[in-house]
Amino acid sequence: MDSDDGLMLNLTNFSTEDTKKSAIRTGPKKPFKRKEKGNDYQKSTHRFDFTQGYAISTSNETKNTDNVKVISSLFRHNPAIPEVKRILKKDKKTQQSLENKPLFTGDKFSDLALSSHMVSNLENNVGVSKLTSVQKAAIPTLLAGEDVCIKSKTGSGKTLCYAIPVVQTLQDIVPKIERADGPYAVVLVPTRELALQSFNLLLKLVKPFQWVVPGLVVGGEKRKSEKARLRKGINILVATPGRLLDHIEKTQCLTFRNVQWIVLDEADRLLDMGFEKDVSAILKAIKDQQIKAMHRQAVLLSATLTQGVKQLVSIALSNPQFVSESGLNQQVEKDGSLDESVLAQIPSQLKQYFVIVPSKMRLVSLASFILSKVQESPQNKMIVFLSSRDSVDFHYGLFDKCLGLGAGKKPELYKLHGSMSQTERTDVFTKYSSSQEGILLSTDVAARGLDLPRVSWIIQYDTPGSAVDYVHRVGRTARIGCEGQALLFLTPAEVKYLETLSEFNIRPEELSVSKILQTLTSISSKDVKKSFVRSYATFPASLKHIFHVNNLHLGHVAKAFALRDPPTGISGTTRDSKSVTKKKQ
Repeated sequence: MDSDDGLMLNLTNFSTEDTKKSAIRTGPKKPFKRKEKGNDYQKSTHRFDFTQGYAISTSNETKNTDNVKVISSLFRHNPAIPEVKRILKKDKKTQQSLENKPLFTGDKFSDLALSSHMVSNLENNVGVSKLTSVQKAAIPTLLAGEDVCIKSKTGSGKTLCYAIPVVQTLQDIVPKIERADGPYAVVLVPTRELALQSFNLLLKLVKPFQWVVPGLVVGGEKRKSEKARLRKGINILVATPGRLLDHIEKTQCLTFRNVQWIVLDEADRLLDMGFEKDVSAILKAIKDQQIKAMHRQAVLLSATLTQGVKQLVSIALSNPQFVSESGLNQQVEKDGSLDESVLAQIPSQLKQYFVIVPSKMRLVSLASFILSKVQESPQNKMIVFLSSRDSVDFHYGLFDKCLGLGAGKKPELYKLHGSMSQTERTDVFTKYSSSQEGILLSTDVAARGLDLPRVSWIIQYDTPGSAVDYVHRVGRTARIGCEGQALLFLTPAEVKYLETLSEFNIRPEELSVSKILQTLTSISSKDVKKSFVRSYATFPASLKHIFHVNNLHLGHVAKAFALRDPPTGISGTTRDSKSVTKKKQ
């Protein structure tokens, strides 16, 4: 076994001839038995047959078969699955009122003060005709010239809240604006994928108004090509903060003298990724260059409003109106602060589940669940969230080789993480967005803001940490009134995380691992297992009592990554959180 590099073989074939030779060399061995005591398990020699995907155990004393498959201890000596008590939602009235509130209103875009060309384009090219609740509250306020802070649950159409007023006001300007005028609107977003998504939506909106030119500058693209586009002229500039600040410092042709709109999309994510200083520098550059007599509007959008977002509101917005699905000023307390009592606003059409899986059964359970859903319907489109790029690469490589072999059609696989090149990320985002089916393995780079059509399942294989991150992950499905489902994987030691979720009116239903379990072939990887263990050190101190390295059975975690033995050298489980705050765009 020295040459197998630690590979754990879950499935082994051995013949009668091999068994006879072994008996001649070593002599007959009596099965070792131990009585069950407390939580101990009785040991005996067992063989397993496979019937319809389940492992059937038979004793050597009762059945003598010549050719059987033997499973290692994957299905034995697992910790007991704890019984989860039903956790009642604390704010039941608030939750019920949110669930009962419809996403769409009876109002149409034609009822607003919009150009007839805009309304026709929305219906024919964008595919929308009715307003969502937050759009009904936000768009008229923005068209009236107010600064607006928009808080709304994921999948409620927040992007159109600012995109429609921006395009409408720019096409109204007389004489018509020219691309050589430079930016009239600056849209800041946290990630490249969200920037590309916003840019594509703006391209659709300006189709009847071809003199209004959107443009894109993001990290990972060639600066020379971006400088050429900026020199030629861009009226609506969509950018990630780091790359835009780089152009402000180095690209002389970039000017903000005509800027009338500033949009901060996914503001909470901008802060989480460490862009606060970059955003402040960009706002200062715009203010310094802007023509003083020109009116400027600012919009801030976020699914959650934290203390940091409140500070950003005070910097970027002037006398803002606060908008939610309930209308204007619904989230403002008497002292002017923001009410976070409805932090976890999850669409009522989203069905949430959790499954408790021992560490060494996680891999086989994930593969089994994915295959079962693919077999139910080839149109099932899934996103699997993982904790690190190593984990994404490992599971993608494994599933690409073995998932679906012998089980019918092989599902289409995609992967996405921050270390991929911009060309690769754009290609994956475009292909997965346009596909009717497929499985996307991703880090949290895909957790915020992205509108990926027709996603039916969100699988959180690695826990997200805070309830806010949970909300954003599951928000990739059940968007714009569509149905969706989400599954959260937990180990027995992580069950208390359900109590954390319940504090925000999140109470998923339990699925039994035995109902989704099948047997799959697996391969090994050591580095990814180390990454998983180290990722436990990144949880905030408030959750350390749940997600602590001491709660991990390293041998069982090794089995979850198809390793026979846990790799040595797992160290460095702590890191300076400040040094990793600013992630790649």
